[in-house]
Amino acid sequence: MDFYILKKHEKLVAIPADEQNCKEYLDNGYFYVDKVAACNEKSALKRLHGKHNRYLRALWLLVIPVVIYAWRQLSH
Repeated sequence: MDFYILKKHEKLVAIPADEQNCKEYLDNGYFYVDKVAACNEKSALKRLHGKHNRYLRALWLLVIPVVIYAWRQLSH
């Protein structure tokens, strides 16, 4: 089942991927974050956090070699 992840202030909610329901949330001040496939609302929110963690891990894997290379170039 697909879920829309919506956010208002710092509160995240997962709702079933129904466009009409989503529009009601958007009209009430929420904004769209992502769409994920999950079996329930709780696991949908966990999947979103997993996506975020993978992004940060990939970013660090790209940044660390650049920093090491720059440090080595500056120290010689």
